[in-house]
Amino acid sequence: MTISISFAQEHEELDVINILTEYQMGYPGEIDEVLVAKDEGEIVGGAKISQCDEGLFFLEVIGVKEGLQTQGVGKALLSTILEDPWECCKEVFWEKGIDNEFTLATLARGYAVGFYEKMGFKPCTLEDIPEWYRDQCGECPDQDKCQPVPMIYYGGKNK
Repeated sequence: MTISISFAQEHEELDVINILTEYQMGYPGEIDEVLVAKDEGEIVGGAKISQCDEGLFFLEVIGVKEGLQTQGVGKALLSTILEDPWECCKEVFWEKGIDNEFTLATLARGYAVGFYEKMGFKPCTLEDIPEWYRDQCGECPDQDKCQPVPMIYYGGKNK
């Protein structure tokens, strides 16, 4: 499997929706804000991050096509984001600092915590993630099943 990562095109919206629907997720914003992973032109995963403050990003959604989990698709998406979140975020409000330091937070589903830990994330408290996202799971009817865990990654030259 050879994975390429790019921003989604308008005509790819249905493919992205189908993948994220498998996880009972949508994507906030516009389709061209979503990163997609492709294998030989076929969309096999998607992810979206937002910049919340200077050097602070939030992974809003990530999903891999059913049957392709553990094939490196999620790792390719997240590795690309962790390499340079500014390049993976369509709306950048603050530019990179001198040391390119950044924080990427997310609310991981309980079963995915191991994946995030392998990628360098650490469990944290809800207060450590951007305030805008702290309550998103509180209204979800699947919260008990999902068991979300706030997680955080520190990146850049001085991580």
